[in-house]
Amino acid sequence: MHNKTCPRCGNSETVQRIVNDRFRACDAAGRVFEVSLQAPIWSCPACRMCWEGQEALAAKEHAYLAALTKRTVETRSS
Repeated sequence: MHNKTCPRCGNSETVQRIVNDRFRACDAAGRVFEVSLQAPIWSCPACRMCWEGQEALAAKEHAYLAALTKRTVETRSS
């Protein structure tokens, strides 16, 4: 893991941590469902700003695709 510079104050001693997150998404048929995941976020102890980096976006995309796959399997077996 490498440190990132805070986009607000420029502090280079930022911290990455894992948080529980969830968001709503929809499948190809337009059915809405909720995706839950653990996502990494960055925080700055100097100015207390928190933000998502590329790691969080990748985790969200992976969780979304996994949820779609699971829904497809459950729909076929019903």
